[in-house]
Amino acid sequence: MKTLLKLTAIAAIALTACQKAETTISVNLTDLPENTIVIIYKCEGRGGQSFIEDTVKNGTYCNIIKCDSINEQTYYSATVSVRNYYSSRDIYITPGCESKVVGSGVLSANWTVESTNPRQQFSNNMNNAQKDVLIEFDRVMLERYDTTKTKEEVDSLRQLLNEIHSQMSDSQLKALDSLPVDEYWLKSFAASTQFFNHAGSDHPLHSKYVELYNKKLSDADKATPDGRRITNNLFGKAPEIGDKITDYDLYDIDGNIHHLADYQGKWLLLDFSTYYCGPCRMFTPSVKYFYEKDVNKNLEIVTITLDTKNQFEKMMAEEKYTSPLLNDRDGENGIFALYKIGGYPTFYVVNPNGTITDTWLGLDLVRILKVIKDAGGFAAPEFKTENGVTTINNPTFSDINGSLLIDKVAIYRDSVVMDCTYPAVGGYSISSATALYTNGKIVSKITNSNIGFEGFTQVPFGEVGHCHLTFEPLPQGTTEFDFINGDCDECFRVMGIKVKE
Repeated sequence: MKTLLKLTAIAAIALTACQKAETTISVNLTDLPENTIVIIYKCEGRGGQSFIEDTVKNGTYCNIIKCDSINEQTYYSATVSVRNYYSSRDIYITPGCESKVVGSGVLSANWTVESTNPRQQFSNNMNNAQKDVLIEFDRVMLERYDTTKTKEEVDSLRQLLNEIHSQMSDSQLKALDSLPVDEYWLKSFAASTQFFNHAGSDHPLHSKYVELYNKKLSDADKATPDGRRITNNLFGKAPEIGDKITDYDLYDIDGNIHHLADYQGKWLLLDFSTYYCGPCRMFTPSVKYFYEKDVNKNLEIVTITLDTKNQFEKMMAEEKYTSPLLNDRDGENGIFALYKIGGYPTFYVVNPNGTITDTWLGLDLVRILKVIKDAGGFAAPEFKTENGVTTINNPTFSDINGSLLIDKVAIYRDSVVMDCTYPAVGGYSISSATALYTNGKIVSKITNSNIGFEGFTQVPFGEVGHCHLTFEPLPQGTTEFDFINGDCDECFRVMGIKVKE
């Protein structure tokens, strides 16, 4: 790949010329609407965090940003927000050099980004080749976010956006076709073909991407990590229900290698995750709760990330994982490519023989709880009777609909007290119509809830929710009951709670 060698040489010369100076980004944007928000993101790997956020006054934003704690995977993004619509340009930096962002107005495709980084040159070439359609997309999106628009006008803009999306795909393919293949070309093409991991080969654009693949990629290109990922995105087959799991080298925080085969003989819930995925991180406190309930005897919840080493270390330190957290050091070119992961979190359920029994995209606690129950993952119940009070820790149940779990039942002569946990994101409520049922008939109505009735209780980020409920006494001789939070068919319910050994 002669072009790649040339770019590497250019990068080496630029680094030698700049390495004694500070690494900075100067931003000079003019003709911005009043109160436009300018955000500079510091990015690494798949995501970034807000580094600087300012509100524009007098239509101009000027700033010089010092870039500290950078590595070869660090880049920045300059973003403007108008009407809650974000338009941005990526900035690829070279250590010891100054990068510049200069532009007028909020349409970022019009801005000029100057940097000695060769990846910036590729990014600029792609932007320039698609500039007209990118500007039109931003313009229409800004109109759509105008709250004064009528429903008919918004519907018309939505239809126009569908047409522009098609134009953007065509312009991207033409831009890639016009540029030489180098490492940045391969990364860009790999990112664009990721779409087919969930869209499938039946999508109308698939044949156009295959045509470009056949035209541009040499055998040497296909043998690179990004080339293998592209091939798998376009032609690979994700493991399906009934298939054996595909294994790979995965690393723990100490650098030790693990394999999924190490867990053979247990049920597995594989959680394909990443540091910058909000729903993924929201799942962590639920996993900790499950482990506190001792679900790990017959089932293991294994979180697999594709993050950089720095992000992986942050994830472990911030969340303090008690369950296995493993990192694919090949990122999107490793096990995530083999499993054709198209979004996060993605879950796979694997039986003790290593066969996939279920898979889905998105955080679905109801489904996860049923997997844990069916895998026999919940701890065995503990019965204790003392001074006329029977206490059941981790009571067994026959079925569940919802995300409210019963941790403890205490049966008194004059009441039944239940401690419950909501191991999910968002919030929950307890209805005044909540009751305990036997054979479909109410045998005990709720009398008290420490979180009140009908109101919505928010679960703080990084935690699970708890509630303490009191009911009327159960009829004598009751051996099991159903808990139903409300009086609707879709209400939270835990069926077949046993109160006798």
